[in-house]
Amino acid sequence: MLNAPIVLYLGSRGLSAAGNLLAVAIFTRLAGRADYGEYLLIFAWALIVYGFTAHWMRFAYFGVFQSRRGDEYVVSLAGLLAAALAVVAVGLTVVALCGFFTPIFLLAVFSLICGMTVYEAASEVTRTRLDAAAVALGMVVRTCLTIVLGSFALWFGGGPTGLAFAIALAHLIGAAPCLREMLGLRLSHASRAAVRQMLVYGWPLLLSFGVMAVGQTIDRLLLAHYSGAAALGPYGAIADLLRQSFAVVGEAITLSFITVAKRHANDGDVTACNEVLRTAFNASLAAAAFGAAFFIVFGDALVRVLLGADFHAGSDNLVLVLALAFAFMTMRNYYFAQVIFFTSASYLELVISLLFMAASTALAVLLVPAYGAIGAAIALLAAHALACVAFVASGRLYFRMPIDVAGLVEVPLAAGLFVIASQVIASLVANTTWALAVQVLLFAAAGIYVVRRFRFLRNGLDYVSPTPAHAGAEAAVPASRISSATVP
Repeated sequence: MLNAPIVLYLGSRGLSAAGNLLAVAIFTRLAGRADYGEYLLIFAWALIVYGFTAHWMRFAYFGVFQSRRGDEYVVSLAGLLAAALAVVAVGLTVVALCGFFTPIFLLAVFSLICGMTVYEAASEVTRTRLDAAAVALGMVVRTCLTIVLGSFALWFGGGPTGLAFAIALAHLIGAAPCLREMLGLRLSHASRAAVRQMLVYGWPLLLSFGVMAVGQTIDRLLLAHYSGAAALGPYGAIADLLRQSFAVVGEAITLSFITVAKRHANDGDVTACNEVLRTAFNASLAAAAFGAAFFIVFGDALVRVLLGADFHAGSDNLVLVLALAFAFMTMRNYYFAQVIFFTSASYLELVISLLFMAASTALAVLLVPAYGAIGAAIALLAAHALACVAFVASGRLYFRMPIDVAGLVEVPLAAGLFVIASQVIASLVANTTWALAVQVLLFAAAGIYVVRRFRFLRNGLDYVSPTPAHAGAEAAVPASRISSATVP
């Protein structure tokens, strides 16, 4: 049976990514290097504050959620998020009074935090209710409004802060399709037990996501400090272009396969859970390997077309390094880091986030002053690679996320052969247009082969054990260990 959720998620996320690419292409031309760099600074600080306050809550909710007590968890999550936003508002007000940043800068940061909090929490709740259509619609609405509202803000002279307000509003309106289903819920549905479960499960995530946000933005903060916002603009635009592209498939994998695997785990069906996770591994590996291969071959031309000559200047080797960095990020974030939802060891996210931040910060301090943007990219690559390997090694001590040997060999081999063949084609075919056309067809053929070979479009709910749930011979750990995070 066709996997309808992944088709919806992948289709909507694909449209969202395409829209985001269009938005970046428009915004960079309307704002220019310096103003776009200033906007990226606002967004970087918003991500850091969001990471230390509200970001962890949606994952804690997913980690402890039980469908039979669904309303209780949803309303309890809403209460926690409201409290977090109140704390953020007070904290940013104090910062403004101290004069560290201008009030308008901090207001723009707060608006982005509110928008991301509401949108992502609403999407997470709707995801656990397996309403893929509402989540997909929200993605499309948010993307369309990002383009329209952001363009208007810049066109009418709103500058970096105006763009931030527009993006925040797009997030809030984009949450409407998911929030519609929750209108009938009452505050009385909340419970101390649900709040306590989320706090106990999620407190390590509170620190880890904040630390990870610092690690993922330190390269930008240091680049802006040493080289100015005008240097950050092109680096951030190229990095966001690549990150969004990798996130398309990665988020579709977690929204579909990981959600279904979690449901099988909660039901005690270990064999079905592991089979879905094995498919998720192959899908994540394909996203990482083919994403890197795509940008190695087409990235330079894509940056030149989408961002323009001003942002393309000085980007030699930057695309290659960032493509490899986000390939490691994909495997870490969208597969191996998901181990925390199948075991009680959520603190792993914190430990590895600290490792990531330490590596990223140390290398950025060492490399950015001397090498600028390429130094920042190398620091990011090394940190993501280290974090991925650390999750593979440490996560398997608690729950062995399946690794399919056939996929581990065949998927990178197919991607590598595509890159080699593309280089040969470029050297043999004099006409650039014809060479590009052949390379695109070759990439599509390799991608279709991998999708069909590993059956990525199969519905995860089709994986059902033919034997009793606790008798699966392929079980990585006992069912009680897998579902321990959801025990009241």
